[in-house]
Amino acid sequence: MPFQWHPDDPPPLVEEHSKAKLTVLRRYLRAYFDTLNVNPRREQFKLDLVDGFAGGGTFRDGDKIVSGTPLIMLEEAEAARDRINRGRAKPLRFDCKHYFVDKKAAHTAHLRRALTDRGYQVDGGAIVVRNSRFEDEADGIIAEIRRRQPRSGRAIFLLDQTGFSRVELELVARIFRDLRDAEVILTFAADALVNHLSMTPALIKSAAPLELTEAQIHELLEYRDRDGGRALIQRVLRPHIRSVAGSDYDTPFFIRPRRSRRALWFLHLSSHPTARDVMIQRHWDVHNTFEHYGPGDFGMLGWDALQPGALPLFHFEDLEARRMREQLLDPMARELFGLASKSPITVDEMRCRLANRTAARFTDLDAVVLRLRQEREIEIRDSGGKVRSRPLTRLQSDDRIAVPETLLLPMREISRLR
Repeated sequence: MPFQWHPDDPPPLVEEHSKAKLTVLRRYLRAYFDTLNVNPRREQFKLDLVDGFAGGGTFRDGDKIVSGTPLIMLEEAEAARDRINRGRAKPLRFDCKHYFVDKKAAHTAHLRRALTDRGYQVDGGAIVVRNSRFEDEADGIIAEIRRRQPRSGRAIFLLDQTGFSRVELELVARIFRDLRDAEVILTFAADALVNHLSMTPALIKSAAPLELTEAQIHELLEYRDRDGGRALIQRVLRPHIRSVAGSDYDTPFFIRPRRSRRALWFLHLSSHPTARDVMIQRHWDVHNTFEHYGPGDFGMLGWDALQPGALPLFHFEDLEARRMREQLLDPMARELFGLASKSPITVDEMRCRLANRTAARFTDLDAVVLRLRQEREIEIRDSGGKVRSRPLTRLQSDDRIAVPETLLLPMREISRLR
């Protein structure tokens, strides 16, 4: 059942998957503000935050009232202003505008009351609350963001929806076309996505590269609230969404409830690899909640043979991180041999090319590169092209990865073929 709010009633009880979503959103916003404001000479920071399915603003968690997504956006913007300006000779001026939209009048009434009770001025310029469908408000919001930020269009859209349709994805595509630095966080109820898959033959056909029979696909779809349906969601819908939306980078993982079989698909879309890395770090932070189906290497969301009872499951935990780095060694050697065999590539380019294909953070990718350097599979050169000979503990983004001239094939590949 979707959450329900009414201005005369207490807020609904928060559920486990929603608590995880709220935690990741809060931590991501905190890291987002800090990452973009490291330059002490910056004088102004503009950001537009949009919650397209805002709800009533608060939840009950036991005997406590906790913040929902609109309040988290406001709280983290205020906390960032105080935190970043601490110790600055000239304070950074924050210019954040918030747009909260919900189609149910009772929800927006509850939200207005929650905001007013906390001293926020609603519809006073910095906070806009609309009782409407997000689809009907989106063009006006996008136009306002472009007016405020004609060059960057820096914005975060949270679209916490339950259904799935191409129309909504085309709306996301408009966001990325019109706003250069926008990011979109989509959340879907997993069972709603499985239902969508089962009723959309065209998307089922897109599973053909998996070499699954029609019977296997339908068998997976029968596992609506379990691994089979979720694995198929990741494998089929992820590239479809990224293609239609026109985003370059994504993080597509499931929030796993501890005491329920319900799951939430949490999909972050962006045009910048750093944004993707900041989000993937948050998934590792909340390591006992997120998961995906597949190994830890560059086959992150793939499998060789699908059997509903034996799907590889990846959890974001310390042991998985160590295994992931080991799993990445051989494929990373092959990838770098292909990417850098003709001319060196920068560390930054390596990160951009490989980010979408693994659950690894940039720090994990860098660690694997340093291990391959230690094993003499690759060389690291400085920005001027000179080979670094001293021991390295970290890489710079403009360092260059090169294949040694004497290496005809990755040594790991040669030893594997023996």
